[in-house]
Amino acid sequence: MITYDTAAFLDRELTLFKSRDALVFISLADDACADFHSFYPDEHVTRDEIPEMRYFQSYASGQFVDWAQLKISYLKGTSFQRDVWQAMNNMKLSETLTYSELAIRANHPTAIRAVASAVGRNPLTIINPCHRILPKSGGIGKFRYGSVIKQAILALDQQLILVK
Repeated sequence: MITYDTAAFLDRELTLFKSRDALVFISLADDACADFHSFYPDEHVTRDEIPEMRYFQSYASGQFVDWAQLKISYLKGTSFQRDVWQAMNNMKLSETLTYSELAIRANHPTAIRAVASAVGRNPLTIINPCHRILPKSGGIGKFRYGSVIKQAILALDQQLILVK
């Protein structure tokens, strides 16, 4: 069974989805359940309190959070996607990477477009910091939940670097 919980987050809502004891999906969409079902159409969800929400509330209020404390799992994903997601998960708070740098870290140095696609399918946004993957040409690039929220999360990360 998949449970979910929603809370305010940076002028919108953040929804966590959990299976057993691990977070499996994080959404910043207006309709988080539809967002979840676009990834996992056959899963059923039930609303329930998720204690890990406090970590995200602390993060949104400018407190450093060690995401490694949270247990995560992937409901599905190819081995390639998991390589990319793990490479993002291993990033330091102060790091931003280009897609080509991430491809190297994920041990797929020539698969830059496929890496970009895997970044776009990241089910654990924020924990796997897809918002810190930036285009080589400059700017902040695309983000599944829009450039405004991407910029806000990047600014929050910068603030946390100064606090830590």
